Amino acid sequence: MANASDSMSLSWRIKERAGFTTVEFAGEIDENTDFLELSGRLTGRVVFHLQQVRRINSCGVREWINFVRDLPNVEELTFSHCSAVIVAQLNMIFNFRGAATLRSFYAPYICDECDIEVEKLLDIETSFPPGGDTEPPEFNCESCGEPLEFDDLPDHYLAFLSEG
Repeated sequence: MANASDSMSLSWRIKERAGFTTVEFAGEIDENTDFLELSGRLTGRVVFHLQQVRRINSCGVREWINFVRDLPNVEELTFSHCSAVIVAQLNMIFNFRGAATLRSFYAPYICDECDIEVEKLLDIETSFPPGGDTEPPEFNCESCGEPLEFDDLPDHYLAFLSEG
């Protein structure tokens, strides 16, 4: 089942799965984003797939926080495939995730040899097990085989991991 918001800036698709619902978001979250219709349709276990969220302005942050705070029929909320934009908000804005659990996010890497930037999807449970360190995992470039370098300050980019 696919639906989109009335906002020109953000769209979503709802996919019913066995035991849970996935909502795939794409675009920009701003003052024109209206989550009212969507929030009323979500029940039970819900996963927000956030890879295609490309921008959030300050009004959008407010709308998002109100949205995730008031999902009356959602029993369990999970954020998956968080884009760098979502990671930035998780690091800056208190309660951006509400009661959601974080499953995975994209992290920036660079290959100095090939001069390319790549995003790697990191599963939180396997890449950052409880009690372990928060060092980003190592990867090799798919083109040349050389080690990729994490393309941000790990303590800054991964700060949201320490917030539980």
